[in-house]
This record gives sequence, C-alpha cells and structure tokens, in this order.
Amino acid sequence: MSERIQKALAASGIVSRRLAETWIAAGRVTVNGYLATLGQAIGPRDRVAIDGRAVRIDWREDRIARGVVYHRAPGEGIKEATDAGDESVFERLPKVHGGRWIAVSAMALGEGGLELFLSDGALVAALNKRSEEIPVEYSLRLRGAFDETRIEEILHVAAEDTEARGTIDLLEPAGGEGANRWARMVCRGLRPRDLKRIFERCGIELNRTLRTRFGPISMERALMRGRSRELTAAELQALGELAGLLKPVPKPEPRPASGKRTPRAGRPGRDDESQAPRAERPRSDRPRAPKKAGKPPAQPDDPRFRR
Repeated sequence: MSERIQKALAASGIVSRRLAETWIAAGRVTVNGYLATLGQAIGPRDRVAIDGRAVRIDWREDRIARGVVYHRAPGEGIKEATDAGDESVFERLPKVHGGRWIAVSAMALGEGGLELFLSDGALVAALNKRSEEIPVEYSLRLRGAFDETRIEEILHVAAEDTEARGTIDLLEPAGGEGANRWARMVCRGLRPRDLKRIFERCGIELNRTLRTRFGPISMERALMRGRSRELTAAELQALGELAGLLKPVPKPEPRPASGKRTPRAGRPGRDDESQAPRAERPRSDRPRAPKKAGKPPAQPDDPRFRR
C-alpha cells in the first residue's frame, strides 16, 4: 500500500495538499531522514517528518473524517494553527488528534458567516475543485433602492458580466429599515467581490456579506459569532457525495400503509397450506378421538343436596 506523499499528508488532515506541495518544494518535509520530493510514494513503514518533527500518517482505509461549522465574524482572519501572535481561529475549534482543521473555500478577510472546516484533506481538495458548481447562500446588506422591481435588472447585469463565471439561482428581498436593505441570494461560482461589482453597476452599495449555506451545510441562527458545532454523520455523507468521493446511501423501502403484516415467503417449517385462511384449510382424514365422559349431573337425592 503506497500513496503520494502530498496526498497522504492531506488525507490524514495534517496539511492541505497545496500547502504540502509548497513545504516539500521548500525542503521542510523529509522521508526516512532524506528530503522528500513531489509525488514521492510512501508507505506505512516510512517515517515522515515536517521541520524535523515526526508526523503520523493515517493509513486506515475506513478513516472517519470530522467537520465543524464555525460562525466567523467579518474581519476575523484565518491563520494557521502553528502561527504565533494573536489568537487564532483554530484555537476556538475542537481539538483534532493526529491532524488539523482545513478550511473549505475560505472567505476573504472582510466577509463573515459560515466557515466550514474538515479534517480530511482529500475531501477538502475535492470540494474546492467543484466549488464553482456548489450552491452557496448569502445574506446581503444593501444600501440604496432595492426591491422586487430591481431584481430583473440585477440578474441581467450579472448575466452580461464577463468577469464573473457564475450564475444567480435566487434573489429576493429579506426586509430592512432605513437606508439599508437585506437580500437573500443563492448563487454558484460567484465570490462576494463579484457580487459587489454587480450591485455597484446597478447603483447599489453592498456593505456586508454573510454566508449562511454551503451546499448541504447550513448555519443556524442560534449559532453565535465565534461558536462552532460538529457536523453530523449525515452531513459528512452529503459532503462526500457532493465531492464525488462517496456513493449515495440507498434509502430504505417504505412500509405498507395498512397495519397488517405482510407474510414472509419461505418460512421454514410451514407449507403453503398452513398459510391459507383457517376456513380454507383442508380437513384432515384422521379420525378424531372420542370425548371423555364427564361426571353425571347431580341428582336431587345426592347426599350433597342434603342438609
């Protein structure tokens, strides 16, 4: 069993594949005491180290990925867990034994909302590769005249924008008072900087962008800023299917609506005659045993009737 070193590091959640390639090229990764090369095949018996510190590669085929949804505040940056200095976002996330968290389609510094972290680098790489096909939902704060009458204009400008390669699936007003209005948008392949440019061409200022959904993963309103929650097994399965790494799980067949149980075919020890209704069962030709004679009824002259 062997695997390319950058893929093995990413699949074990130690580092992203792109960052692993950068570290390998910089000479920070060694295999059995020698400098590693890009695409080098390694196995369970090889000793891998980063900056002289040994790392543990997870070679289990049934390795279980973990994931968290983090509510990121606008202006809060994402730093590597090993960086020194101010408090890191990774310090607020649950601990990952033998690995690290990797952001999926990380947002820019001035944006906020849902930030998705996974411990499986291969899953992160597959999702990032298909990021332009994944539907993303945003909550937008707009300054200017925006209502249902402006939606067609905005969609037309977005369709003719040559700098953006994405599409808008849904755009609708979401309330607001005063000079600011809120809008709900679902799009594919459009970054917040693309949305800001599209609204500016319509004379509307986009002053806040909050991501609330990424594919099948949503951020609940109850999740406060700076807080996180673990992904469920169903959510991880949905992400694996979205990335093309897992096959869809077949849904169980629905039970019959009636309360009667369906007879099981081929039950041992019973033939077709035993499954027939009681009235239709064939009678046996064996003669029945005579009934036992009971005690004769009590007579008036019986001593038990005497006082």
